[in-house]
Amino acid sequence: MPPILEARNISKEYVLGRNTRRSDNFREALMRSLKKPFRARHKQEESSPKNFWALRDVSFDVQQGETLGVIGRNGAGKSTLLKIASRITDPTEGFMKLRGRLASLLEVGTGFHPELTGRENIFLNGAILGMRRSEIMSKFDEIVEFSEIEKFLETPVKHYSSGMYVRLAFSVAAHLDPEILVVDEVLAVGDMAFQKKCLGKMSEVRQGGRTVLFVSHNMAAVENLCRRGIVLTEGRLTFDGTAKDAVDFYLRRGTWTHNRPQECAARGSWAAPTSGTLGILYWRE
Repeated sequence: MPPILEARNISKEYVLGRNTRRSDNFREALMRSLKKPFRARHKQEESSPKNFWALRDVSFDVQQGETLGVIGRNGAGKSTLLKIASRITDPTEGFMKLRGRLASLLEVGTGFHPELTGRENIFLNGAILGMRRSEIMSKFDEIVEFSEIEKFLETPVKHYSSGMYVRLAFSVAAHLDPEILVVDEVLAVGDMAFQKKCLGKMSEVRQGGRTVLFVSHNMAAVENLCRRGIVLTEGRLTFDGTAKDAVDFYLRRGTWTHNRPQECAARGSWAAPTSGTLGILYWRE
């Protein structure tokens, strides 16, 4: 059976310093014109854009029903990888193929329309997943009960606190039966009781044969929930093995650099950085 998620030679480049400012309103244009003489004194501020690779040549497969923990330090490329999987952004090089519906819970603010109520956003997300209204209705009561925000269901989500938002967003993502559930560190926003509840639900999703991609700095949660783990270091895949071994690698080799390949290779799961031309299929915005 082919993998439900297939990543091949994924690389993502960002250009730092490029002027991507949206159209200014009158106040912003006036303030910029007033500041212009002072900027002219500092030519270094006009330096040329610089390239930054958030991911470099990352390849792995995920099988149906597998729970994969994605581990790494801040800035290692974890969230970028999940955004590529969620089709929020495209890779600069390489490709990622999905064989199933995917629901993602990333940073607070994604996935919901702020002007719509909680009820309306539930139906919107279900429609995006390709579900019929009758399918969404069959899950509606479970979603509301799990999120514990029934009193605010008719309120636009722009008025929700971050905790309320995460409660509803996770409940929607977990209950609408996607084949692939993607969860970032956003669960840290909720209280401890709700985090425990979410981990229990993800375990239930896993036991139901669905696939989970889980990013967390909580190593105990990764070990308990996931069977397999990968470690990202400076945008590169440096470990792929069991979740327990991945956590051990991350904790013991947290200061790993490209100058220590022999030590990592001795552990049997070191993914050697490669150079040269990358990519099979190019997606560009």
